[in-house]
Amino acid sequence: MGVEDESDAEMPDLPGIAVQRNGFNAHEVAFNQGIRVDSVIVYDFVSYWSIADRAVLIQADLSGRVRNEVIAHSIAHIEMAESPELLAALDGDLWRGRIEMQVHHVVAQRLIPLADLRDALEIGTRLADVSAILGVTDFLLGWRLQHLSDEDLGMIPVHLLNRLGWLPGMPTEYPYRCLWPTSSSGHVLTRLAPGRHHK
Repeated sequence: MGVEDESDAEMPDLPGIAVQRNGFNAHEVAFNQGIRVDSVIVYDFVSYWSIADRAVLIQADLSGRVRNEVIAHSIAHIEMAESPELLAALDGDLWRGRIEMQVHHVVAQRLIPLADLRDALEIGTRLADVSAILGVTDFLLGWRLQHLSDEDLGMIPVHLLNRLGWLPGMPTEYPYRCLWPTSSSGHVLTRLAPGRHHK
């Protein structure tokens, strides 16, 4: 009669976990930054920036967690609209994928704080369960896991990560197809809505 290792312990199957609301309310953050968000029927993209419409336009039929992430993704792009990196990418001097990776990193950090990730890993045993608990997409959770620092990894028991059965590079649906804001448009896009910053 030996002691069963935690990593080998059989976990009970969890019934379908209802998707929870993420603690980062991207729509509220957009409002506070003066960014107006409108829902529309968008073809080919889930979001784009429209100076003519004076808004960030988001696909109307997105699920709650995808909508939250898309708005957070848009906010991060707008925050970077004044950066030299964006200008370089738009001019073809920098790979555009670098900008997208920076945006994913910002969004993953904001929507999945380390303490919340650890708590969710204590409950969920599959990637889909953990993402539902956190109220994020499988893609964003996978991104966060793939980019955990050594310090972050030291805060999460390894058996919680191992039991997910997930490894970097495993395919997940990519939820964001967006058009970028133009260079130097960030100051305009943060003044499209009468957010609290104007008071």
